[in-house]
Amino acid sequence: EKVWDQELGQWIDVDLVALEHEVAGYKLDDDSPAAGSSGGPSAPVVETEYYELLGVSPGATPAEVKKAYYKEARKVHPDKNPDDEGAKDKFQELQQVYQVLADPDSRKKYDKEGKAGVTAEKNVQMDAKAFFGLLFGSEKFVKWTGELKMAMQMDHFSKTVMSQDAEEPEDMDRGSEIVRKQQTAREVFCAVNLRDKVERMVYGRNLAGFEEQMRLEAHELAGAQYGPELLAVLGERYQLRAEIYLANELAGRFSMKKRWASMNNNWAMARHGVDFYSSAALSVYRLSGVRSAQKSAMKKAVKAAEQDPSVDVEAEQSRAMEAAFDSALPTWMKTAWYWVVRDIDTTVKNVSRKFLQDKSVPWQIRIRRAHALERLGQIFSEEAKAAAAAGPGEQTVTPEEVKAKIQEALMGSMRES
Repeated sequence: EKVWDQELGQWIDVDLVALEHEVAGYKLDDDSPAAGSSGGPSAPVVETEYYELLGVSPGATPAEVKKAYYKEARKVHPDKNPDDEGAKDKFQELQQVYQVLADPDSRKKYDKEGKAGVTAEKNVQMDAKAFFGLLFGSEKFVKWTGELKMAMQMDHFSKTVMSQDAEEPEDMDRGSEIVRKQQTAREVFCAVNLRDKVERMVYGRNLAGFEEQMRLEAHELAGAQYGPELLAVLGERYQLRAEIYLANELAGRFSMKKRWASMNNNWAMARHGVDFYSSAALSVYRLSGVRSAQKSAMKKAVKAAEQDPSVDVEAEQSRAMEAAFDSALPTWMKTAWYWVVRDIDTTVKNVSRKFLQDKSVPWQIRIRRAHALERLGQIFSEEAKAAAAAGPGEQTVTPEEVKAKIQEALMGSMRES
């Protein structure tokens, strides 16, 4: 069955192998899945201290450097090591190392000149992709979800803002094209990952081995921040997409089984949409509450200042605004999470089409892929439930906890430019 291409406005055949080669030629950011896998130079480097701190070789790819940084950053973060007085210094040192090795130009300079060549003062800015990866734990899920669209859009926005003062500002049309290509590369990257993951069951017919491998990986993924939640979303989406494909191919496009599968899928999408828009409306309401708190605090402070001239009106107003802002953080965080879920819904839909309707393999293989995807979804859902049951249970997230998570992600995503 052909797939509707929104850009071309026509039905097309999907060839995953051809798409894989196509996106490999895209010129994207170094962190993107399709950006290539070349690492450091083959020539000897002056020193390897930075690489040793991350536990990677001088020839490590950008993805390997990024993965190693996430792993080490969580280990040495001050909040995770309250009894270690040197934890803050270790974390800051790790940040500096990543800032150098994550930037291609800085890395080349370090390889040639060592630390002396990269100690010049630089501006510091947030790496949007690293920020959202740390905030939602999606760095562990990147093979399954790709880079979140929220991260790609913010990364593009920050680069656009920075280019406004440059001699040649970034072309908006070109920027939109890059984001579009990043999303396409993301979908292909995830489809290829699925193809490789299910190979043991599809070609090897080793169901037990496949289930064991996937259950072990799911168990590890569940340990990430938002791990059980991400597993639950992926598990549900995989099962629904597999059911729709199998019903369409085995029972027929207009069969009751296909209609039932499609209805379940639409219901799940609608439920996620309601969650997002309800939360978004509440976020807007909380924003108006922050503004109201500002006006109320201003009136009280002015009135207090009339009786006591020593009262600092601006300080009182700032304290009231900060308290109102902090109290709204859990709501805003929840809205951001529902946005992530909606993003994953759309992405998995397109990933599944590329994976299941791949004309580069016979129809028998596509059917086996669908069965494997369905079983993978079941495993993810089961591990998500097990992780949730083993956790502390349903708890109310406090503003302090949300603030700490944001600060941790922010500290870990700062890079020199």
